Order: sequence, then C-alpha cells, then structure tokens
Amino acid sequence: MSTPPRSVDTLVIGGGLNGVGVAYYLAREGVTDVLVVEAEDHGSGATGGSMGNIRQQGFGHPLEIECSRRGLAFWKNVEELLGYPCLFHEDGYLLLTGDESTASILRQQADLQISMGMPDVQLLEPDEIAELVPFIDPEGLICGSWTPKDGHVMPMDGLSAFIGAGRELGVKIQKRWPVTRLERKADGWHAYGPDEIVAQRVVAVAGWGNRELLQPFGVDLDIYKATHRAVLTEPAFVGTRIPTVIDVDTGMAVEREGETLMLAMLGRNPAARNHNHLVELFVEAAAERAPGLADLKIVHELTAYPALGGDGHPYVGQVEEGLWALAFAGHGAMHGPPVAEALAKSIVDRPDPTLDLSPWDVRRTPGERTVLWRRNATS
Repeated sequence: MSTPPRSVDTLVIGGGLNGVGVAYYLAREGVTDVLVVEAEDHGSGATGGSMGNIRQQGFGHPLEIECSRRGLAFWKNVEELLGYPCLFHEDGYLLLTGDESTASILRQQADLQISMGMPDVQLLEPDEIAELVPFIDPEGLICGSWTPKDGHVMPMDGLSAFIGAGRELGVKIQKRWPVTRLERKADGWHAYGPDEIVAQRVVAVAGWGNRELLQPFGVDLDIYKATHRAVLTEPAFVGTRIPTVIDVDTGMAVEREGETLMLAMLGRNPAARNHNHLVELFVEAAAERAPGLADLKIVHELTAYPALGGDGHPYVGQVEEGLWALAFAGHGAMHGPPVAEALAKSIVDRPDPTLDLSPWDVRRTPGERTVLWRRNATS
C-alpha cells in the first residue's frame, strides 16, 4: 500500500538565501505552514557562489536603485532585524574606467542615484583614485564611481540568519530533497522528488534549477549555471582600508578578505579556463591598472557556481494560480532580501505599494544587459 503524499500550505523550492528569505517573510506575514526543500545543502548553489558585494552604485534603473537602497539597509541591520549576526564589512566600492562612453554612463547613473536620495555616490578624478587605493595606477583613467558606505557580507551568514529566524516562526526546512517535477491537480500542486508533496501554493526559488521546473508552464528563463574562479593572495596592505575595486574596462576585480585580497576577472572573454589562466588574465589587466598587485603570492584557489544570464535583472512573479517564482541572474545577495519580502507580500495579497516589481516579471523578455562589465560578454 503506497504512502499518501505529505500536505503543506506553502512549499518553497530552494534553500538558498532567497528561498529561505521568502519562507521567512511568508511566515512573518502569517503563513503558518511553510516547508522549504533544498536539493543539496544550504548555500550549495548561487548563494555559495556570491561575492556578497552590497553597493548603491553602478545601477541605472530606478527599481535597481531602490532595491539597492533597501538591500544596503537590510545588510547593515541583519542582527536587529532577524536576531542573528551577520557582519557587514564597510570597505566601500569603487568602479574604474578609462573609456569615455563608460564614464558617461557612470556620470548619468550617479546623477540618477543622487536624485533618488543616495548622496554617498561620488565621482572621483584619477588623482583622487590614486590617493584612495594604494595599488592603482591612475594613468589612463578618466573617473571612478565611489561609494564609501558600501561593502560586502558573507551571504552564508545571511542565510544562517534567515534559517534561524524562519525556524522561530515555524518554517520547516528539509535538505537533500530535489524537486524533479511540478504538476497541478485538483487538490493542489504536486511536487515530485524522493517522495511526493502536495501544496496549496508553491514558490520556486531554485536558482538555475528554476529554468527546468518552469518550462512545462511556458516560462523559459534565460538563466544558467556559471563557473566563477577567484584566488586569495598572501596578506597584503594590512591595516589599510581596501575597497572592492572593479575596473569596468578589463573586468579586473579586487576585494578585501581579512588580511588577504581576493582577485577575480568579471565578464571577461574568454572566461578563465582554470585558475592558472585566471592569474594570467589578472596579471595582464593589473600591468596597466594595478601594477602593485602583479607580484603578490597566490595562496588559495576558489571556485563557485553563480547563476547568470539574461539582462542581469531577476525574474519574479506569478507563473500560474498558486505558482510563484523568483530567480536572480546576479545581484541575488544585494537585492534578494527586499525582493523576497515584496514577493511574500504579493503572495498573500498584501503587495507593497512602494515597490513595483512588474518590470522584472517572470514572463518578460530580457532587455539589454545592465551590468557594465558584462555588456560585451558572450555568456
């Protein structure tokens, strides 16, 4: 005799930062029977692959800017909001360019960001950049976009905070329960995996896995599992504030990690084949922009698997009656908490009138890529 399927009110598919975040906000809205299922371990998907950068600048759409404002406020106050610690490293964020067309975009974006109440966005001249970052050679630079109150977090710490706060509100979480198929029947949504779960509503927050889950319902997300490589250096510039630095022209990225630096290349064609190739690409870029980094000893290699694709904006909204989805293609740590909160409010028919997510509707056609260093990338 077969075992009858389990029944829950709301099933959230995906136990990463935003899946558990949606579950927490649903519980906070009064939903009492929420189950999160995760295919592997928490953070094994895009959350574990996130650099955790939290920035106000580099965005040119009002919705992006508003989510950045809310995201920054969330990450600076996690312990107060959720009751669990998550350290915010206020190292600042700096975008560099020696290209006039990119500089023009940075200026336009800064004007919009400042007009929307972000006075901390500053445009720096090359000599000011050299004073701020000791390893940058300002020759050939036109400007830098600098936000001193930005920084980065460890997304896994944020995930742990959401898990703890969610469980306090009754959220149940089950790991190693991959969903292979969804089917709508008269008694609700049936999720098939190691066994069967029937839910009155489902929220798919499975990262790149959302593409396969939602295709049977006429939604084909432009999202894929990417490979991101980075390296950690020996201790460098100890005691000196080092902001996250991205050279938009080359994709060279530097982030402070304790006493070390994390080095990466973003949006580069061709992408790094392996870590040795990554170091070659970085040294090539650093020879022009940051010669002070070229001779640092590499002590550790990192590989992560973020979700990328489309225009860099998330897909969010209702797919069918009782079926909702959220999938980020970058920026999932930065914008995820405010978007997860707004989605939860929409699911329970109490939408936030101050945050219209319709431009990121799950059935939309992606527009032009908005991330400056991915504009010319082929994947």
